[in-house]
Amino acid sequence: MKLSKSNKLYKEGRKYIPGGCSSFARIGHWFDPFNLFMEKGHGSKIWDVDENEYIDYLIGYGALILGHRHPKILTAIKKQIENGTLFGTPCELEVKAAKRVCKLVPCADKVAFCNSGTEATMQAIRIARAYTGKDKIIKFEGHYHGHHDYVLFSVVSVPPIRGLDWAPHKLPYFPGIPEVTSQSVIIAPWNDLPSLERILKKNPNDVAAIIMEPIMANNSIILPKEGYLKGVRELTEKYGIVLIFDEVFTGFRAALGGAQEYFRVKPDMACFAKALGGGVPIAAVAGVDEIMRYVSPGKIPIAGTFNANPLSLSACLATLEELSKNDGASLRKANSLGKKLMKGLQQTIESTGQEAIIEGIGAMFQICFTKLETITNYRQFNLNTVDFMKFKRFHHEMLQQGIFFHPDPGERIMLSTAHTKKDIDRTLTAAEDVLKKLPKETVTVLP
Repeated sequence: MKLSKSNKLYKEGRKYIPGGCSSFARIGHWFDPFNLFMEKGHGSKIWDVDENEYIDYLIGYGALILGHRHPKILTAIKKQIENGTLFGTPCELEVKAAKRVCKLVPCADKVAFCNSGTEATMQAIRIARAYTGKDKIIKFEGHYHGHHDYVLFSVVSVPPIRGLDWAPHKLPYFPGIPEVTSQSVIIAPWNDLPSLERILKKNPNDVAAIIMEPIMANNSIILPKEGYLKGVRELTEKYGIVLIFDEVFTGFRAALGGAQEYFRVKPDMACFAKALGGGVPIAAVAGVDEIMRYVSPGKIPIAGTFNANPLSLSACLATLEELSKNDGASLRKANSLGKKLMKGLQQTIESTGQEAIIEGIGAMFQICFTKLETITNYRQFNLNTVDFMKFKRFHHEMLQQGIFFHPDPGERIMLSTAHTKKDIDRTLTAAEDVLKKLPKETVTVLP
């Protein structure tokens, strides 16, 4: 496989951009010895600058729910470009897109648009604090909610400083976060209702909101235990706390109405991005009327020059209309194909004698090389239990066969509505060949 242009661009980029690119998820030791630079995509396929073709399972970190260059999205954007790219005023598309989100999402009585998942979670937390008159929030160990200070605690927790399983220590993810910020954040273990209730009993009148991924999607894919989300919902109602679902990954992917539809648990607020726009920068904060009616000038204002940008709205509306056709048939197909791929990979793992598990929901899953039978919380996904380097080698060998996904096992394998049965069959054939080559032993840091 020829990768000379990618190598050249990587070296040149490092001269002008910190790390060589503008998102930390795209850099680091996983992309050893250099990043691939992509040039174009179509449907479920992507091509790098050296003209290598891949079946794309990164799919824009899940944003490209309809695949690359979907004709309806391209047509909508081209039409809007001819009308204008920015007005600094509301436009009709904003109303149409909002109506569509409110129709699809159970908790969405009203919705406000912004530009990224980070902005959406930041706004939702501020709204919850203003609405309740309380300062503290609870977030869960290992959950990632974007790149603002209030949520950058215990995204990664390492022994021996991370504390007890049921009482995690609060650890800043990066330098540069003021100590005072941490005083309004409480860390809880996920998938553990007794521990959460213990924390709430200690802070019965201080917590404004609990923010959580309804499916943990930033340390592989970890599903909630049966009844867990319902239990959290009941606790928040008991203590008068706003429940925020971070549906940046699960929104318009787990189901048309997101994980809240999939699990039949309705939060007070939810944050969306990625699949909301089908590949353009757009995000949204949605919520029940009791809270969202206070979002207005003079009460709880939201502002931003590029909020509800016409170009992004045109793609957003086209994406949601396409997903909604035939009662969500295309999304059901993507999840069905994902389940077929999950099942096929599990069968191949067993037939080749590998120690690994597949966990997810269809259009979003991950393979973990581990001796564990399942992973239910953040602390079970670590270097002591999961063979990260085997996954990296698995990624490298699959890449040689034209299958593209992120080399970090903490990321996800994701499908779009553009993926086909042929893509799945080709992927399974490649996986069988690669898994036969890999050593059977699962190597972790500690025995």
